[in-house]
Amino acid sequence: MKKPTRTALLLLAGTFVILLAVTFVLPSQIPFHFNAKGEAGWYASKYFILCLTPVPYLIYWQFKRNKK
Repeated sequence: MKKPTRTALLLLAGTFVILLAVTFVLPSQIPFHFNAKGEAGWYASKYFILCLTPVPYLIYWQFKRNKK
């Protein structure tokens, strides 16, 4: 495994570990979208964050892999 790939995977794993630890202290509903007045318009479960964690990494990996 190349060093940049290993580094990216370690960052992803570290992010999961930190989010998993923080998940226990987060409220059950987290606001994700705010309107122009600053009011929350969309709430999601705190576990939704764990599902979205790999998305930036997968986008990065897709572009990095295609540059070869």
